[in-house]
Amino acid sequence: MTCRAIYTVRRLTPAEQRLVRETLLEGKQRIFLQQFEDGFPTFRHYGLDMGDGTVVHFSGKMEYIHANAWIQRTSCSAFCRGGVICPAYDVRFCFPQEEVARRALSQVGCNFGGYNFLCNNCEHFVNWCACGRRISRQVMMREQIEEDLQD
Repeated sequence: MTCRAIYTVRRLTPAEQRLVRETLLEGKQRIFLQQFEDGFPTFRHYGLDMGDGTVVHFSGKMEYIHANAWIQRTSCSAFCRGGVICPAYDVRFCFPQEEVARRALSQVGCNFGGYNFLCNNCEHFVNWCACGRRISRQVMMREQIEEDLQD
């Protein structure tokens, strides 16, 4: 089975905005909160294209960002919800594609340790499948901005 990392750019829904705001306030993430307040209303939603018209991704029922999200296998159209699918060239595959697909499929139906916008999101899931590390460059870039501002 072949697979590739993909993403779609999404606007935050009102329910997602509430969850993000609560998460940022709890974690006292000043730069994230400021960017959120200043209007960074988009994010990349990552998944793994299984090569058969389906995508494995970490998502909630109605929103991508959802406290009760779980790993799902859906159609490509359900994944992108009208958005454009882009190849995620920033995701490095350390494992063969078949192993990445196996890792992804092994988590379908699970909550992958519980969704958290900052430390366990869809990008963390895709990178874990691809290379065994839970990382999110979206979060890392914003954290670097905060560190630079504090120096």
